[in-house]
Amino acid sequence: MPLHVNGLALAESKRTLYRITTGIDDTPDSLLDPRYWVHVAKQLRVDDRLEVMAFDRSWFAEILVVEVGAGGFGGARMAMISVTLLTNQAEIEKPAENEVRWGGPKSKWQAVRITDKKVLQDGFETKDEAADWIAERSKLAA
Repeated sequence: MPLHVNGLALAESKRTLYRITTGIDDTPDSLLDPRYWVHVAKQLRVDDRLEVMAFDRSWFAEILVVEVGAGGFGGARMAMISVTLLTNQAEIEKPAENEVRWGGPKSKWQAVRITDKKVLQDGFETKDEAADWIAERSKLAA
């Protein structure tokens, strides 16, 4: 049977989207305990959604309000939509300190410090030779 016209409504008119940050010791499982919501349950409606950011930004969850007033003590029952661990171990590259530059027919390829444009070494026959010299110098400094 096709959807009746009354079955279509703007989501914003039927539910509210909230954003919360948890307490320091809260876990995604804490969100499923109806007692967790006792102080804010009066503001919630069935079908509201909550975006939940962990205190330390280690995880993010999305939950749905299933029941308000759950347990006879004014809490709320939630359903977990998703939990995502927020990890990224990507290393940020240190900006280059030196660059290779053409110094003209007499100086040829040069290794130059970027900050003050000081020529550290010149006379390289190829650009690759200058780049290798910079790489070797960087290894020694590390």
